[in-house]
Amino acid sequence: MSESKINISGSYLIKALLILGGILAVFYVGAGLLMPLLVAVIIAILLDIPTKKFKQWGLPNWLSITLSVVLMLIAFFLLSWLISSQINNIAGDWPKIKDKASEKLNNLSQWANQNLNWDYQNYIENNKRLVQKTESLATAFLSSIFNLLSQSLIIFIYVILLLMQKRMFIGFFKKLSSNSAAMGSLLSESAKIISSYLLGKSKIMLFLFGIYYLGFTLGSVPFALFLALFAALFSIIPYVGNFIGGGIAVVLSYLYAGSTPALIVIGVITAAQLVENYILTPWIIGDEINLNPFMTVFGVILFSTLWGMVGAIISLPIIGVLKVIFEHTKGMEAYAHLLKRNDS
Repeated sequence: MSESKINISGSYLIKALLILGGILAVFYVGAGLLMPLLVAVIIAILLDIPTKKFKQWGLPNWLSITLSVVLMLIAFFLLSWLISSQINNIAGDWPKIKDKASEKLNNLSQWANQNLNWDYQNYIENNKRLVQKTESLATAFLSSIFNLLSQSLIIFIYVILLLMQKRMFIGFFKKLSSNSAAMGSLLSESAKIISSYLLGKSKIMLFLFGIYYLGFTLGSVPFALFLALFAALFSIIPYVGNFIGGGIAVVLSYLYAGSTPALIVIGVITAAQLVENYILTPWIIGDEINLNPFMTVFGVILFSTLWGMVGAIISLPIIGVLKVIFEHTKGMEAYAHLLKRNDS
């Protein structure tokens, strides 16, 4: 062979794998400590935007922080009230939904046995167990939400302290590097990615909620408000979120009201997704994050495995910050290239 061999140290690769494995182990074992902290950091970065605006209006630092936190609490309680009220509505009709689900599954199994020559024995009991398993999954999903809400107090305290000690933390990170200008650029770009993505995603979610609710209401889809809210909230999870939220909305509408409402839900969600993917996302978010789709999906699966639904939600901002860190760190350019979208 005339070509020289690639000069990559085997010990370097082993060290990289050990470091990566160690970080993942710390993330998994220390989930109860690290997850609320990272959520608080992301919220504090978002709240820093109105805090700066209040300061520009001449308000003191403590009052600017207080007003920003009050706005966050108002939005949090309104969203919590809306979600809980819709869950209560679903819970009241849950026995009816279970009966209809079992009936439709039994009819489908009977049709398959008669027309597809399936030999599906004991399908009534099996379908009943399937419905029960689905109920247990829904219970686990709700428990993960309540688990996050149970940590809201410590997250709230973290957010206030992070906003109050903002300059101290920035100074700490700048002192870690001999090039304080480069570290300052890294911090500002990381904050810009987090705020731009989440604020843009929030605007898109509001649009999707409006389109879903209008379409479901005009189509007389049952639980229109809940299904619209559910599908819109799940869209915050990149790629898989729309599939999960929209799929559950379709299944629930079909089980409760039949095929016509389910087809309406499919049509509305498909039209809204086309508008989101080709108009709203390029216009509102653009190429601010610019992540490789493969690494994005892998990151969502990885963080959802480590931290559940919360991990899936915050995965993209975390991966975006990692890309910025790699871009600003000497010798880590290859990892930044791996995370960056390359259309060519």
